[in-house]
Amino acid sequence: MTRQWIQAGWGLLLLVVVAGCRSGGSKDEPRDDAGPTVEDAGSVEDAGPGTDDGGSDAGVDPLACEKQQGVCAGARRAWVDGAYEQECTGRSYGTAYEAAETRCDGLDNDCDGVTDPEVRSRVTRLDAPSFASNASSFKTAHGVFMTVASLDEVRILRLDSELVLQATTRVPMPWMRTGGTPEALYRTQLVRTVNGLALYYSTLARSMGAPLRAYLVPLDDLGAPIPLAEGGLVEYPLLDRPLDQESTRVATSPTGDRLAILWRSGSGQSPPIDVMGTVTDVQGQVLTAPKVLFTHTENSRLELGSVIWLRNGEVLAVMVDVRNGYLGEVVRLRRFDANLDPIGEERSFETTAYYAAMPLLVDLGAARGGPLESPVLVMRMAGAPDWIRRIQVVQNLFSGGVPEDWAVTPPPHVAWFGALADEGVLRLGWLSSYKDFSAPSPGGNINLGWSGRLSTLDEGHAQVERFAGAEPLSLHGYSQWVLLEKLEPRRMGTLYMTATTDGTFLDAVRYCTP
Repeated sequence: MTRQWIQAGWGLLLLVVVAGCRSGGSKDEPRDDAGPTVEDAGSVEDAGPGTDDGGSDAGVDPLACEKQQGVCAGARRAWVDGAYEQECTGRSYGTAYEAAETRCDGLDNDCDGVTDPEVRSRVTRLDAPSFASNASSFKTAHGVFMTVASLDEVRILRLDSELVLQATTRVPMPWMRTGGTPEALYRTQLVRTVNGLALYYSTLARSMGAPLRAYLVPLDDLGAPIPLAEGGLVEYPLLDRPLDQESTRVATSPTGDRLAILWRSGSGQSPPIDVMGTVTDVQGQVLTAPKVLFTHTENSRLELGSVIWLRNGEVLAVMVDVRNGYLGEVVRLRRFDANLDPIGEERSFETTAYYAAMPLLVDLGAARGGPLESPVLVMRMAGAPDWIRRIQVVQNLFSGGVPEDWAVTPPPHVAWFGALADEGVLRLGWLSSYKDFSAPSPGGNINLGWSGRLSTLDEGHAQVERFAGAEPLSLHGYSQWVLLEKLEPRRMGTLYMTATTDGTFLDAVRYCTP
């Protein structure tokens, strides 16, 4: 009897020694396989005296790990430094495991039952609500840069790949630097030039009238303006129109050495009202004198749309004819050469009811074909008989393409959208906002009390409502923009503005693409 126990004891000792040898390595070094193999560990007695069974319930494998969902399914405790892990780590769960999921790999890496979760965050408090015309973004190797503006300066925010604020730089307006007559900042846009990132902006008189001026401010790699030795900063005047009083649009050439600038000239008091354009170099030297690009039609007024510079050197511009009495709009599209002379025939798309189309041009790049095959037009539409608000996309702009419904927003919600070209794929994001005007506005502020939902759509897939199970977003009346940037392979970032009686905020969501 004694000899039998002695023999069993030596056998058990030999088993433990062998298992220990097969589980060698540093405790902090993760295993390369999907999970450990624990030999002959079918019961607590087999595991040896003193082994922690992790508090397993009856009927549950005492060597099973705490997490059993996602990549942790079937995970069992690893043997580390002569004992089984009391709490499972990556050694037990395998190399696909993450304590906090960051990968976009189609797996539930943190084993919480959610695959590739979206992450919502607050970026920063805004000094004041930011209009759509002053919200722009641009991604470089040094981060995601974004503009927000106040009356007398433009703030440039630098965010990292998790959309966490890293730094803020400020570009004071000319009247702040020179003591000149105060004007009103009307539009900002970050652009890429041959010399790197730059800030484009335009101003009007404080009365929102003439003169119209535009400038280009080169920025360093971290988004700061370039200082002059004698004080001030490097800045190039691009446009000075003493009688015009409208916003502008800008596009840089594929080589980044030229800018096409569009604006609306004239007014009801000083006709004609036309869309005009000019071309300058990056230091403001005029290369193409101002010329008329679009003329207004009878019983309508012109509004600026969007402009891009195509890879073949042509300029593509879109604008809107708004019928008097808000009886509908006509979206007008045309190509121009590098000197802004028209090419081919104008295309147009009619709406049946007034719902500002807000046309936006996006070039999907060489992955979608030649320079005339890759541009697409994104716009809003609504009309009889159902009055459903739609986001539409027109592809094949120069070979008969027609508007296609990509997303819908049921009335009375209004959609404010943004778009991004990602290696030949079109990605959309939009806020569907609504306000009950019969209810009192929070704090008596008419611009508060808006609520909405954020949705995204990746070409070829269904639209996704973000934070679907959460309360609606609290929005501002000026929450009329959504910015999208690609952060990493298969990971997108979306920026938008929220507001409460506590203030206005820049918020973000990061999510994985299909």
